[in-house]
Amino acid sequence: MRLKLKGVALAGVTALLLGVCSVAVAAGGLPGTYTTTISSPAQLKGKWSLILVKGGAYSVKVDGVLVARGKYRSTAKTITFDREQGSGCTGAGTYTWKRSGKTMTFARKRETSSCQARALVLGRRFTQVR
Repeated sequence: MRLKLKGVALAGVTALLLGVCSVAVAAGGLPGTYTTTISSPAQLKGKWSLILVKGGAYSVKVDGVLVARGKYRSTAKTITFDREQGSGCTGAGTYTWKRSGKTMTFARKRETSSCQARALVLGRRFTQVR
């Protein structure tokens, strides 16, 4: 009986550690440069680049021109963009994220009303280029 309890405890600790490691790998694997091309609506037309830097900073470029920057926080399943400057977007937006190979997709969970353009852009499929 005592060995069985130790085995259960060890299995629980192992599962916990694997869960923590998978969160760390997923969040740590998020930094990179992701691009998407938008042809309509006209006000969003261009090649968009989302640059996620290790440490929680991000920047957004359209056709190579910096249009916004801010901070992000991420987990294995979500990313929250906040403190954005340059775009007129105020407040935080939280999205789920999923990467399959070099393809990254975001799905809106919560977004402020001033950031609807961010929601439209992040609704596109992105390709990791770096």
